[in-house]
Amino acid sequence: MKSYSIALNVVLLIAVGVLYILHFTGNSCTSANVGESGNNVGNVDAKIVYINTDTLLRNYTLSVELNEAFLKKQEERNTELNIKAKDLDRQAREFQRKLENNGFISAERAEAARQDLLEKNQKLQQLQQEMTEKMMKEQSELNKKLFESITNFLTEYNKEKGYEIVLSTVVAGNVLYAADGFDITQDVVKGLNEQYKRKKAE
Repeated sequence: MKSYSIALNVVLLIAVGVLYILHFTGNSCTSANVGESGNNVGNVDAKIVYINTDTLLRNYTLSVELNEAFLKKQEERNTELNIKAKDLDRQAREFQRKLENNGFISAERAEAARQDLLEKNQKLQQLQQEMTEKMMKEQSELNKKLFESITNFLTEYNKEKGYEIVLSTVVAGNVLYAADGFDITQDVVKGLNEQYKRKKAE
């Protein structure tokens, strides 16, 4: 799993959330920007900026901490599964060795041993499924936490800035070129980290 698997899953959520929030908190287009047909023809004075969510999520302290904690927990789960799988494999090889060397007193004992291995394998698969479901649930909760943290910050941030549109992009994303001053990523990262630092100190 890549180091930032959680954070990158919220890129789309952030993009939608940012546009939604700023639509209702930013300055509205004036009627002068609407043609006779009633269709928007563009606001040449619109304040349009963008955020590179790859950069933001790599440098936002909360995102980094959530990823590290999540990956540590996943590593512990994978270790547990690997230990159980290796032990089951050892038991299976031992069963096969005894079977080939007539090590069972009776066919009934051999069948009982085989059924025991099958049950253990089934339990291991069930454990793996449970861990996967738990991981997905935790990932969803962490995505939600990140999303709320970023969009709540941007709501307050935009009260001062007054942007009308905030785009979200990633490396090789939808913003191929922008003049200086349109990328607010570093300013947002700085503000998020300062806010997070204050909250941790409280």
